[in-house]
Amino acid sequence: MNSNVVKKSKNKYEKATNILWKVWWFFWYILIVPSGITALGYFIFYFISYNDIVISLGFSVLTFIFSILFFYKFYDKYRNDPVFLNQTNNPTSRIHIIFLITIFSLIVTPIFQFIRPDYSFELLPLISFCVLYLIVFYYYYFKPIDFFNASIGEFKHSISFSLASKQFYNIVVILNFIIHILFLSFLFNTKVSWLFALITNISFYFITLVSTKKIRKIINDSVKENRLFLKELIIFHKKYSVSILSLIFVLLIQIPFDIIGVYSINYEIQHTLIELINAFFLSLMFFLIYLKIRVYLAFYYKKLLMRLPKNEI
Repeated sequence: MNSNVVKKSKNKYEKATNILWKVWWFFWYILIVPSGITALGYFIFYFISYNDIVISLGFSVLTFIFSILFFYKFYDKYRNDPVFLNQTNNPTSRIHIIFLITIFSLIVTPIFQFIRPDYSFELLPLISFCVLYLIVFYYYYFKPIDFFNASIGEFKHSISFSLASKQFYNIVVILNFIIHILFLSFLFNTKVSWLFALITNISFYFITLVSTKKIRKIINDSVKENRLFLKELIIFHKKYSVSILSLIFVLLIQIPFDIIGVYSINYEIQHTLIELINAFFLSLMFFLIYLKIRVYLAFYYKKLLMRLPKNEI
């Protein structure tokens, strides 16, 4: 009986110790280290911006967000249910990261507009997106979805970089980065580029989660039960690629009309019929290109599924 009491006491001690260590690592990686980097960044930005407090605070907030997202990877291993070290949620994490990082980068602007409405923040959405999107590339290195190695129970990258670079679900991540930069660059003078991009990303975030919910559940269950799911993984690749591709082209298609609409309302500029027709045909061209790529993807993934061995289907 004494041994049971000692064992229970020891278990309570270990549990309490583990909780204290988790609390410590949380404060260290999520608060202390990012805060220290942010404080250092503030003084550097303050010096570079010639003592401009608003600019220093703006870039300090970006630094703080970037630091938290970067160091979360190191804190993740101390959680009971890690996000980035849990191989069963790779497809889900891939969706969360690309959309949430983009959304975080876009909501920085309205926050500072609320604090200093007399200040101009046209380029802040572009700058914050370029900085924070680096986190997407960083975490995708740790969360591959190229194939699943059943022998070790982990998702892995393709055998070679050249092979991985040819996969469309990897290509759209880079395309998403480039098109968002173009979108925010073309519309920065409108002062509401962040709003158009934010609405589009939030919409497609939920669309992607809903459209892939069933297939993600099948993949997660298959991982836990050690069943083959190559067919389901290819289907997820397709759904994910189509969703990001659709987001990209929605941004491209709306660029001409966003520019015309905002300038007409804010600056009372009357556009000629030729300008309106050119905007329409530019958007139509983007739409036709989108349809052509969709057709290509449909045939591409159909061929991949047809090549699967019968025991993989």
